[in-house]
Amino acid sequence: SNNHVYVFKKQQPAKYEWVCETRSHVATGARPTSTMYLQMYGNGTRGSLDGHQIRTTIPYIRTDIPIVIVFRALGFVADRDIIEHIVYDFNDTEMMERLRPSLEEAAPIQNQIVALDYIGKRGSAINVGRRERVQYARDILQKEMLPHVGTEENNETKKAFFVGYIVHKILMCSLGRLHED
Repeated sequence: SNNHVYVFKKQQPAKYEWVCETRSHVATGARPTSTMYLQMYGNGTRGSLDGHQIRTTIPYIRTDIPIVIVFRALGFVADRDIIEHIVYDFNDTEMMERLRPSLEEAAPIQNQIVALDYIGKRGSAINVGRRERVQYARDILQKEMLPHVGTEENNETKKAFFVGYIVHKILMCSLGRLHED
């Protein structure tokens, strides 16, 4: 089913504890379906980090990207702005704690251009300068990531709210407040 958010618990042992899938399809034109995956790591599976980092798979980007870096690339740089898109209630300490590893993982990247460059470096273009990588990442986020939310310019806010909703849903499932799909 297109344009819906589905969350599944992974059978263990697996790299991830939770996986979320959104098949984004635009009715107009002959665009293929673009699928966005979100994965939440299990407890302490990655070195010294606590686990529960949330990463996403973006079309045409070779590695999974920490979800907070995607928000920064969309122009939401401050932790508070990102949390507002995901948690909805700042008094929900349990959900805030579950999101913390994702914020900590992305802490070294604190502005939009660096975030776009981070994503662009993991794209398919090789031997291109920073400006081209940043533009490539911007185009991918605008046109390929969740195209049903819009592919025209200046819809970063809409995309950020939709991505926030996806992250919110995976957090709700991981905290046992929602059943998996």
